[in-house]
Amino acid sequence: MSQASSISDLSAGVHGWRTRLRLGIICGVCVAAFVVTAFLPPIPQPQAYHHFADQRTIFGIAHGLDVLSNLAFLVSGLLGFLFVVKFGRSLDSGMCWAFATLFFGLVLTSVGSAYYHLAPDNQRLVFDRLPMIIAMAGCGGAVLTDRFGGRTAWTVAPLLATGLWTVYQWNASEAAGHGDLRWYALYEGFIILTSALLLCMFPSRNEATPVFAIAVAGNILAKLFELLDKPVYALGGIVSGHTLKHLCAGLAFLPLVFLIRRMATKKLSDGRLQTDLISARSAR
Repeated sequence: MSQASSISDLSAGVHGWRTRLRLGIICGVCVAAFVVTAFLPPIPQPQAYHHFADQRTIFGIAHGLDVLSNLAFLVSGLLGFLFVVKFGRSLDSGMCWAFATLFFGLVLTSVGSAYYHLAPDNQRLVFDRLPMIIAMAGCGGAVLTDRFGGRTAWTVAPLLATGLWTVYQWNASEAAGHGDLRWYALYEGFIILTSALLLCMFPSRNEATPVFAIAVAGNILAKLFELLDKPVYALGGIVSGHTLKHLCAGLAFLPLVFLIRRMATKKLSDGRLQTDLISARSAR
């Protein structure tokens, strides 16, 4: 209890800092990451990346669990997109666009990642990373609209354009024989890092910080599982780290799905309450 109180007090203290200072810290971290990346030598896509630990065929599907585990993205993405369509009229239009982009990206990720894992190579990896960019841009936009309102939804477009360029640049560099993964890796880290900083430094307008924190933490954990693909599989030969990566990353977005419903329900409830108050005053 005291630890939770300390974290709450710390957050409240940070939220009390001047807005320019908080934004300056985030921008400073981003610039520093950009500079460090620019001075790194080109990093080609390691071909060993495509050699995943779990090579089992399941139900006639090559690399079965790595393919089927992408259902986690499909479940979160499809449910989320349906909820946005259903409750969208009750929410801020900018927030709706950001969340719709996120969930649509997750649906496409389930398809692109499954296609890649059927026969992993650099060419198919492009179709894995492109939809991930859509989801990441939507996630960044969703965090911003939760913190600053729907007017910041315009950021989804430049985030999306920048992300798509990083995939194009990486693919073109591989085709030219001097692969360079730096900018795609920077973009992926940028979305996770800035989202985490925004969650820590700015209050939510919708009491959604814990929900977004689950999504960010889940994706950080997913990256860890990805790095430990073979060691995890070696523990018992039941499931690989990469399969757990898909499950962890995909299901981490489920709380955001129910956030949409909660926000819409609250707004409708507040609207009805306001209408009742106006009616009561008129009756007097």
